[in-house]
Amino acid sequence: MKAAATSDTSLAERLVAFAERGPGDAYYRLSRVVARVLVSRRLRQRKKWCDLARQLSQNAGVEDRLVMQAMRWLNQTQPIAQS
Repeated sequence: MKAAATSDTSLAERLVAFAERGPGDAYYRLSRVVARVLVSRRLRQRKKWCDLARQLSQNAGVEDRLVMQAMRWLNQTQPIAQS
């Protein structure tokens, strides 16, 4: 269990490090990851995704307004029907 927590932490750290040196919209992309977890019932039930979203949301670059904007966008898009 400790190994999973460590790998989640390192993933969050790697994503934040990428955002700090990456393109201008990198923090918005991290906000979309957090929003995706909050919107998806399946992802909210997975501890590793909740932990990742929690760690990402603690970063100052991942602003509440960006997460809310991404959540609104995700809620507006309708999934494509599977046939």
